[in-house]
Amino acid sequence: MKRSFKRMLSMGLLAALLLSVFSFGGVFAAGDAADTVRAGRLTGKNWMSGIPDDRYLYEINLPGTHDCVTAYCKNTTDNAVKLFGRPVYDSGEYAKTQSLTLSEQLNAGVRYLDLRFSAKQGKLLLCHGNNERIAVINKIMQGMDAFNPSRALLHRERAPFLELDTEFYAYKDAGCTVPFTGKRVFSLLKRFLMKHPSETIIITAKKENGDTKEFLTLFKKQIERLKTEINPATQQPYLYTENGNGLYTKMPALSQVRGKIILMTPFYEELQTGDMLDSKNKAGQTDFMGMTFRYENHWSVPSCLKTMFVYRFLKKTAIEMSADGEQHLPVANLLKTNASVVLLQSPQTIAAKVNDFLYRQNRLKKGWYYGWIMGDFMTKETCAAIWQTNNFVFDYSRKDM
Repeated sequence: MKRSFKRMLSMGLLAALLLSVFSFGGVFAAGDAADTVRAGRLTGKNWMSGIPDDRYLYEINLPGTHDCVTAYCKNTTDNAVKLFGRPVYDSGEYAKTQSLTLSEQLNAGVRYLDLRFSAKQGKLLLCHGNNERIAVINKIMQGMDAFNPSRALLHRERAPFLELDTEFYAYKDAGCTVPFTGKRVFSLLKRFLMKHPSETIIITAKKENGDTKEFLTLFKKQIERLKTEINPATQQPYLYTENGNGLYTKMPALSQVRGKIILMTPFYEELQTGDMLDSKNKAGQTDFMGMTFRYENHWSVPSCLKTMFVYRFLKKTAIEMSADGEQHLPVANLLKTNASVVLLQSPQTIAAKVNDFLYRQNRLKKGWYYGWIMGDFMTKETCAAIWQTNNFVFDYSRKDM
């Protein structure tokens, strides 16, 4: 009798397990779903697996990162403004905006990535900062030095009167020996989506410096690969295209973009692919994928003002739209918490104040609509504070956060 009871109990548990696995099989890859259901929790790696298939992308609260690959970066002057070959000012602290690597950000839950490219000498590299205006100043200084014997001597001794450099190139390693290339970035994104096909990644791709024509040639090659290469976990191309068309005209439901990359670029017309959400300095509204986005993007203000702008945006737009417990979405939201005031406050200084106000003081509430939030020095905890505000189809635990 005992053996019979144990056999029946084992069969019942097995049946329940199989039912839980296959009940989510039509939503995303069975492996990802089974792990989530069995564990009864979501993590930064797979949190979108808990979002219903019919939820539109703009209705989801998701974390993003500004200048996402600057955890390790440097320039030719070792991140310093130099006088007579000696560093007098650390310009690197204004180029560095993240402390997590790209892989760490994806694993933490980041789904909106800001990528800045430089196209030079046949290479597509990741960088932060434009050196075109500085290059003019450097040439003027070099010309002046050529007519001054003492300064000419300093140049030969590799100690010029003044050295400026605002092109900071991204590297994969802390020693800054392996450059971050466009090929490496897209390879990393594809690998993540293959392992976690329930997720989708939005990328903003801009030319930071270099030749525009060369950038378009190199970048287009990467985009064409994403259009044709198949994610084995979804049997669909890695790049989202709207019914086979390259240009985006309407906002997709999550079921249409799982396991895919959504392209945001100012060159969408030249590439005939994607669209652009153009959020200028200060606040305003713009269109993307057929939706009107209301945005906050005061990026040249100190921490006290930035915190005030963030609070005002959340109160007047996001919170009021869902304060009665039901989401009313006349427009979508994009909140950029990043800012910098050169010579006064670095991105890290401002991020410390804003992140403490927004995340550590628990101002974001579960079930309320906030939209896409991107910022500087995002951590595992700050990302979780954003994505955990979504209403999921099953419960999650904070134990794995």
